Amino acid sequence: MTTSFRTTNTARRTASGSPAGTGTSTYGRHMSAVLTAAFALSAGHTVYAWVEGIEDPSFTVTTPLTWVFYAVAFGSAVLARRTSRAAQLTVLGYLAALLAISIFYYPTTFGPAQQTVFGWFENDVYIGLLVTATYLGVQRLRRTTLTPA
Repeated sequence: MTTSFRTTNTARRTASGSPAGTGTSTYGRHMSAVLTAAFALSAGHTVYAWVEGIEDPSFTVTTPLTWVFYAVAFGSAVLARRTSRAAQLTVLGYLAALLAISIFYYPTTFGPAQQTVFGWFENDVYIGLLVTATYLGVQRLRRTTLTPA
């Protein structure tokens, strides 16, 4: 199946708030799913690092910062489903901050002990999912609709 991007007038909407027409899906739903996958992977790695004793001492399952981070993270996945521009901009701002932290700060804490196969996998896939969610959010903000060709 080939997909194409086109900008549509979204004046007609279905009861769920998505643009009317067959084959149209909302970016918010997909963005939420991508974010949920990213944060579930991250939480899984946090538990794995704790069990293996290779966690960052400031970010482990026993620190309140970790629980606050995951509460906000999964909250942003829920917020991504909202259609308001304010919600969209909030999630995109949060993703920009997470990407900056993932690219500029996290590598400083990723020492030889953390460089396991799962550690590398989690890092690369997590950043890839954040980039994908950001792309979906930008397209949504631009009011671009993904429809089957």
